[in-house]
Amino acid sequence: MNILAVSPEAGNWKHTSPLATAVNRMTDAFASSGVKVLTCSPLYKSLMVDLESYHCIYTGVEKLQGKSYEIYVSDKDPLHTYIYNEEFFDRPDVYGPPDEIPYSDNHLRFAFLASAALAYAEATEFKCQAIMGHEWGGALVGALSRTTYAGYAGEIPFFFNIHNITYDFHVASSEIEKIGLSRENYNMDGYEFWGKVSLLKAGILYATKVLFPSPGYRDAMLNTNLPGGLSGFLNRNADKLIGVQFGVSYQVWDFNDQDCLPIKEAKRRAKHALQEKLGQNLDQKLVMYVHLDSEAGNTSETLATVLSDIARLDIFIIVGISSKDPDWDYYKNFSNQYPTVMAIHDLEDDTVDSNIVLRDMLAGSDLLFAANLREPSSSIILKAMAAGTIPLTGRTVGVATMLTDYGLETAGEANAFLVDDANAPDQMLRRTKDTENVFKTEVADWDKCVVNAYSGFHYEWCRTVSKYLLILGELGI
Repeated sequence: MNILAVSPEAGNWKHTSPLATAVNRMTDAFASSGVKVLTCSPLYKSLMVDLESYHCIYTGVEKLQGKSYEIYVSDKDPLHTYIYNEEFFDRPDVYGPPDEIPYSDNHLRFAFLASAALAYAEATEFKCQAIMGHEWGGALVGALSRTTYAGYAGEIPFFFNIHNITYDFHVASSEIEKIGLSRENYNMDGYEFWGKVSLLKAGILYATKVLFPSPGYRDAMLNTNLPGGLSGFLNRNADKLIGVQFGVSYQVWDFNDQDCLPIKEAKRRAKHALQEKLGQNLDQKLVMYVHLDSEAGNTSETLATVLSDIARLDIFIIVGISSKDPDWDYYKNFSNQYPTVMAIHDLEDDTVDSNIVLRDMLAGSDLLFAANLREPSSSIILKAMAAGTIPLTGRTVGVATMLTDYGLETAGEANAFLVDDANAPDQMLRRTKDTENVFKTEVADWDKCVVNAYSGFHYEWCRTVSKYLLILGELGI
């Protein structure tokens, strides 16, 4: 099977984004399963690792805007194809300067990306059975396959991956023809959004299936009152929407992969190593890790509300947070005042491998405190479980719908502690107290939870891709 994939972010960047990481791992998993994937993304020369290893293998002219494009590949990066055009991609940022107004021509830039990818696939006679677009930056490949490139791709199914529905790009209706859309679909049931064009809605409209990064996220999007009337549009297209859990790379996140020790012994060693690093006696304490990155949602607000209560428990808290975060000073001051209760780690520390540091902190911890996460796939929960660390989160948070909550009747199968509303501080506090109680008094139950989390719930990217392929198979592809 051959698949053409188009993403605004992918490949070997100096600083890989969550989107690029997901697309990269998906591409790797497809290749491992025997699928040939032509993954096309822009070439940003200032962002690439080993730029000198890339060379141009093809030049052409795409049909939509009549602009030239160059195709770059690297022997060190054989699974990715890069599209370059100096006008559109010789820029320091992907979408625009951080925290500033996005580039005003983003719709033209990513329409060009989609057009050039289709043009290259057609010119090289790439016989694909499916086309996949990632996020709004890859959404227009679906529309163009039905319009400008209908002769080549008009009958090929289009699968639209929405990694995070909060990201979109809106343009004036005067730009419709410039980006290859059919004006007849400019209405509330199509891609119109408050008098403008929504590239996200365009991707959904032209998709055969829309893929979300977890079943829980898909359900939440259908049952949440999203702004601008998007909820109604999603529900009208509900039969297209599928939630497929994104995986994680266990060769990165499984701290016990090399030693293959019994998980109880591996956790004991990891906790001792963390204790040495922090200079704290953690042997009898429940160690709770809280990851406050850009995808943490309201976790920080929830933690701050109940922090004084948690501090009275026999719990040691580790907070991973950026020194640029507005809440940094609050947690820094708290840790300075109560060093036997809390330690913080600066996520901006670029002197270390951030993945390794996070993996080791999770491995040395007993509990992940993850309140109302913004991250659709909730990969931090999977990373914690790969470290034998039990998640405390909400029932509706991404992957949590696939987890088993601890209780008297589920003690043997449980791998998590769940609450109905992870945005409710009282519920998170009450469940935190429950975890401390089980950790202290129900040792056998706790150990079983750790085993269930670590070895009973492996969700590799190959599982994600196998479900994708099953969906394709059900459609007769």
